[in-house]
Amino acid sequence: MFPDVYYASIDESLHISLRYVLSAISPLVWSGAAGVIVFFITSGYVITHVLQSENTTEFLIKRFFRIYPLFIFAVICEALVNKFVNGIPLPPAWQWIPHLLLLGDLFAIPTSLSGVEWTLRIEVAFYVLMALFKASGLMRKQQYLPMIFGAIAATLYFSSPFPNSPGLTLGYTTLYAPFLFLGSCIYLLETGKANKNACIALMICIVLAFWTMTTKIQPSFNNNNHSMYALAIFFSAWLIRDRIQDGPLIRLTSNLTYSVYLFHNWAWPYLAEVVSNLGITYIPQKIQIVMILVVICYVLHKTVETYGLRAGRIVVARYRTAKTINRIKQVETASS
Repeated sequence: MFPDVYYASIDESLHISLRYVLSAISPLVWSGAAGVIVFFITSGYVITHVLQSENTTEFLIKRFFRIYPLFIFAVICEALVNKFVNGIPLPPAWQWIPHLLLLGDLFAIPTSLSGVEWTLRIEVAFYVLMALFKASGLMRKQQYLPMIFGAIAATLYFSSPFPNSPGLTLGYTTLYAPFLFLGSCIYLLETGKANKNACIALMICIVLAFWTMTTKIQPSFNNNNHSMYALAIFFSAWLIRDRIQDGPLIRLTSNLTYSVYLFHNWAWPYLAEVVSNLGITYIPQKIQIVMILVVICYVLHKTVETYGLRAGRIVVARYRTAKTINRIKQVETASS
């Protein structure tokens, strides 16, 4: 979408007012970068909320079955389609386990899914970090979280950009991971679980650090305001959060978000070829691609993703049962 908006914004055959509007929204659609930041802020907010009630084991089980089943399916699909359609060899065997566990940054393994996997690698690392906080009892002392987040963000800021291995996008963890902390601080500020001034100060520092590091790590971002758009989108939604009512459309959009994210980038050229072969001319090609993509992702949500979530609930239920039985045995042993 970005190339279309950009080229239209400099097309002098269009009215200057329309070109001005297109120029203004270009950063919003540039490589999906604004959406990534909104995703990280939202995730930091939601995960902090979830950990108010879930214990460490349940949290990790639910996150595992939420992320991995559909991700693994998508990666395998991409690899097989690339092999049998384009003749691209499958990745070597030694790469598959760390790759499918989203540990590729630690082993210098290139991302799959046409690059979108990098966000999930950061997301999973954040899950592990927050699980450690929960296990250590730190979630009972959440007033200290802004200071700890600040220490981690400062370490990222003053260390070498990560990842920095060949084949990986330089410094994306360094640049974008702190937005997860920003989202957590918004929750802490909202609920009064941490000092308001400390939360606001850290949030400002994270944004300023992103702008500063961008000029050094990814200077091609210098002329793009996607971070400002992302912050505006999140805070606008946050301010009216009590007025947003759940409904079929919001629920459907929410349910399809993950599958669309995993499949849209790498599947697009294949779907474009299918649409081209169909030869339908009365519907714009890109709309046809989007329609097919939505149908595919809906089916995947109803099957792979739903079954994965169901498996997670079963595992959680068995864990709770085992935990209850152990507690009863301990009581019986103590009373005997």
